[in-house]
Amino acid sequence: MNLNDRATGGLLALACGDALANGVEFSPRGSADIKDMHSTRRYLPVGQWSDDTGLALCLGESLVAKNGFDPADQMRRYEGFYDRQEGWPSELALAPGNTLGAALKKFKYTDEPFAGSTHPLAAGNGGLMRLLPALLAAHPDLELTRLWARESTRTTHGAEECLEASELLALVIHQLLLGEPKATALAAGKSETWKSKKIAALAQGDYLEKSDALIKAKSYVVDTLEAALWCFGTTDSLEAALLTAANLGDDCDTVSAITGQLAGCHYGKNDIPAAWLEVLADKKRIEELATQLIQMAPKAA
Repeated sequence: MNLNDRATGGLLALACGDALANGVEFSPRGSADIKDMHSTRRYLPVGQWSDDTGLALCLGESLVAKNGFDPADQMRRYEGFYDRQEGWPSELALAPGNTLGAALKKFKYTDEPFAGSTHPLAAGNGGLMRLLPALLAAHPDLELTRLWARESTRTTHGAEECLEASELLALVIHQLLLGEPKATALAAGKSETWKSKKIAALAQGDYLEKSDALIKAKSYVVDTLEAALWCFGTTDSLEAALLTAANLGDDCDTVSAITGQLAGCHYGKNDIPAAWLEVLADKKRIEELATQLIQMAPKAA
């Protein structure tokens, strides 16, 4: 498996995970039995993703267009995505979450691109869900990977736990893109110093010993990252990882999108079920963007 297979696998699996659970998010665990891409019909076209994927595409397309990190351009693209429905796969657009919406409003009136709230209670998962494009563009430069992980999160989510969660996910994905074994990648943050004790516990792999009853698919960034790492770490295929995530209930589409980033970069594009890719909205756009990102010669922020 080559690097492009891992990169395209990661971005496509992000979108597939999002689409698998899109429409059942915030439902109680056990209320839906998702087995394939056709299990979440409710009111959405099969294969349609949500803002988790949409913002990842906004971030990735900004990185490519600017050949580097331009936070103001990223925020303008997020604004266009929500305010003018630019880039949605259908007319069924959603409103941003509270923390993200507040950051976009602040940017609109101040032009300050790093507009994310730093309040500890604003530690949502909006930075994690869109993270992968920044990691692909920075690869294989580890220091740039860590920097862009934090900075691409800080535009909308400035709480320290959000920044550290993104940095930890970045360390894991960096190892996966290098082709390291799953266990090695999941241990990537063990020797690092973390301000948050909860992030430090995730870095140590404490979640691997937990039962599914103790895994919370909540929007709190620590819960979300733990759930995604658990889904990836305790399964043995991309399909199993994403279906496990999609059936967690609560904020399962975001957990599934983050699990997809991990699983796709590990197992590669060819492990994504063909039936999922056949119905995935904007598949070609996503795949081409991943290739552009991993081939970038980025400029530091």
